Amino acid sequence: MGVPLHSQLRKKIKNGSDALLHFLFPTHVSHDRIPTEGIKRILVIRINYRIGNILFTTPLLRALEQRFLDAKIDVLIGASYPAPLLKGFSCVENVFDFPRKLLKNPRNAYLYIQKLRATPYDLIVNLNTGSASDRGATFLARGTYKLGFNSQDNWLPLTHVVDAPSGNVHEALKPLTLMQAFGNKPTDFPQYMDIALSQKEHEEGRKELQKRLVDQGYHWEDNVKIIGMFRDARFEKKIDNDWWKEWYLQMKQLNPTAVFVDILSPDVPEKLSQELYFLSESNLRKLGAILSQMEMFVCGDTGPMHLASASMVPTVALFKATTAELYGTLGKKDLSLSIGSHSPQEIATMVSDHYQNLL
Repeated sequence: MGVPLHSQLRKKIKNGSDALLHFLFPTHVSHDRIPTEGIKRILVIRINYRIGNILFTTPLLRALEQRFLDAKIDVLIGASYPAPLLKGFSCVENVFDFPRKLLKNPRNAYLYIQKLRATPYDLIVNLNTGSASDRGATFLARGTYKLGFNSQDNWLPLTHVVDAPSGNVHEALKPLTLMQAFGNKPTDFPQYMDIALSQKEHEEGRKELQKRLVDQGYHWEDNVKIIGMFRDARFEKKIDNDWWKEWYLQMKQLNPTAVFVDILSPDVPEKLSQELYFLSESNLRKLGAILSQMEMFVCGDTGPMHLASASMVPTVALFKATTAELYGTLGKKDLSLSIGSHSPQEIATMVSDHYQNLL
């Protein structure tokens, strides 16, 4: 089957608009270092609507926080629901979202643009050269310096560029390459995701987890070892329930004292087994605080996997269709496994060995 006509038309329109923008607004970018004196106001642009891609910005936010100690950072993302995940950083002042519905309402879009242009930034950082939304926002926002990855294929309204890293680099670590524009190496900064939970949030997460289990009849013990599991994922990355049932039975046999908690979602509204405890939570930051109090968290390649790792709970990611090298977990106590031809029992044994090493 060939490429649909509407896709061909959309590509031609995109190529034509890029060529026109190249002509109307020629850019003369530099590979030189950006002068860092006086950078007090920064805008980071990553207009995306998925949890994982928003969490991939956190290593760069931490790096900017460490590099520019007195700077305030605003972040422009897609949806509003992941915004709380970025607000644990003391440097982050505002998280703006860009709802898709704005594109259908010219008046509201105009007002949004005016609001975006109201703040003059010392530095604007574009994280995705392939996104037309990110390029447009970078063009419209007011900034002394505009930084992003060098690209010959896309029109980019930048003043400074850095060459994208070669080879397979994790999507959360790739933005750290941009720190070369300030004379730093990517390895100068933490190499993991982090939502910067406070001590108070950890304590509240512990209390909430206890309440959820006690409400289901569990007799709470302070030394309880809890293993969380999440079965949902997008499209071909999802692992079917029959596989999870066999995996759980083997895990329970190997770890009889552990308490297993099934994390539910709108797409997975019922727990896997009647004997399991369960919880659901729509507030992502609160969910992260709850997960942080577990001994281990197991799931497929999905947003909650990155949320768990960024909440500092040891996370085991089970990969079915994608590669862990680019999208796996990054915590020192995390583990990424490719299911491949392994049986649920074999994977359970590997996960159990990892769990026992954590104890």
